[in-house]
Amino acid sequence: MFGGISQGEQAQGSGRSLARIAILSDLPRKELALLSTECEWREMTREEIVLSSSAGDVLEGVVFVVAGAVRLARPNGLTGQVDYLDVAAGGQFGEMVVFGIPDPDLTVVARQDGLLAILPQTRFEELLTREESVSRALLFQYAHRLRSGRDAELDGGPSSDGDLSGEQRVYGELISLAEPRAGDEDKPGGLFVARLPRHRELASRLSTTEEVVARAIAGLVRDGVAVREYPGLFIRDEQILRHLYENKSHR
Repeated sequence: MFGGISQGEQAQGSGRSLARIAILSDLPRKELALLSTECEWREMTREEIVLSSSAGDVLEGVVFVVAGAVRLARPNGLTGQVDYLDVAAGGQFGEMVVFGIPDPDLTVVARQDGLLAILPQTRFEELLTREESVSRALLFQYAHRLRSGRDAELDGGPSSDGDLSGEQRVYGELISLAEPRAGDEDKPGGLFVARLPRHRELASRLSTTEEVVARAIAGLVRDGVAVREYPGLFIRDEQILRHLYENKSHR
């Protein structure tokens, strides 16, 4: 299982809820409350390695991201690169094991502070069999992800982040790399990436193309959201950058 999960730590009496999990949204309140008590709950902190298969961690259930966000990393045997998938609050991962598709090389890193709920695999299997709304929502999610991936390929590169375009993945990575910088007379305060990786490195890391990376960063500089301070990048407007990252309609 996940390292650091307290066995038996339950949601009952703690106010923890699965009500905002997308694929469970049509379930009655009583069913959600029961599922919450059957989950193991874990708090996570930004940049924490939540799960690492290479370190011996085993995924034995479906993980709901109740708050915060995580990034999944899997090696791609076809390309030799690493595929990334960001899962925000309301999403889930680990359900593919239910369909007989193992995930032996998975690494999960917390992108933000947050909260996870882990439902045992057998319980999720029973839920899919009994609750049509859950299986239908899961099917719709996969269909939407496939469609988004096709659109992203037409837009300049393959997408392994579901709904996120290549440019959005660049914005998300910049947010992750940046650290707060205190302002002074010479330099304003804000977020600062001390050493911006090469476009080729970012493209490989984010499963996109160098052209998409260059276009995303150049657009931020052109619009005044960021300023190049070689070898780094100063982010003048964190709010706009986060809006660009989170806005699913952005292309």
